[in-house]
Amino acid sequence: MKIRCQNCYRVLDRNEEYCKSCGEHSEQMKRAMETGNFGGGPLDRFKIGALLFLILAFFGNGIIMITLAVIQKDSNTDLYKYSYGLLISSVVALAAIFIVHYKDLIDFIWNGNKEQFGRCLLLGLLGVVIVSLLSILSNATRVIPNVYTNYLQSGYARFFSGKDSNATFILISLICVAVVEEIVFRRLLIDAIDDQTMLSDTMVVIFGGLVATIADFAWLMSVETIVTSLIINFILTWIYMNSNRSLGLNLLLRVLIIVIQFLIFLV
Repeated sequence: MKIRCQNCYRVLDRNEEYCKSCGEHSEQMKRAMETGNFGGGPLDRFKIGALLFLILAFFGNGIIMITLAVIQKDSNTDLYKYSYGLLISSVVALAAIFIVHYKDLIDFIWNGNKEQFGRCLLLGLLGVVIVSLLSILSNATRVIPNVYTNYLQSGYARFFSGKDSNATFILISLICVAVVEEIVFRRLLIDAIDDQTMLSDTMVVIFGGLVATIADFAWLMSVETIVTSLIINFILTWIYMNSNRSLGLNLLLRVLIIVIQFLIFLV
């Protein structure tokens, strides 16, 4: 873990309680020296989270789906493999992230004040409206992949119907993926950027939004969701940066977006 001087931002050496450059005392280094815990910094936590995400994305969208496609040989093979594959990988990913990073998530719901909440909520709702309209206007600007929207529009979508409850599996899967992405590519990524760089807030929003969009594509493998994913991730990264690093509103907005998509294409 790199510990920086809070005055001159120089990276301190291990056991360097007072900065050799400016003499500033580092409480963070003092605590590390007292506890002996110099590892497990923000960058290390992000690397672990991102690695888990990418491994499970590969298995969920690759090996699991191919296996399910071989097992299920009928007219709905694509829907079967996508819905079950995504369900398995997303639930496993969520469980793994919570097990590995549960200590980092204790205070992640809301740390901001009422003014910040109001401002962030307005921007978030505006983003919800924009991406919802885009998803209606064109097949190339969907929020969720066309394989799912086509199923929801088909008239055969089922939520509670035994093994055919694909709509339920898709809804649960997308929400689980959204939660995992917020933890890994919002909280852990932004913490790592803050720890390792001195980028401005604007650059953090741009960089964080781009990385989160790439991660979203890596999981869903859906070209038609790239535009709306960019919009969502830029807005949610800004909200995270301007709410004292809180994820509660982000998670609420992500769930709202997904539910609205289901309502749009089911009606």
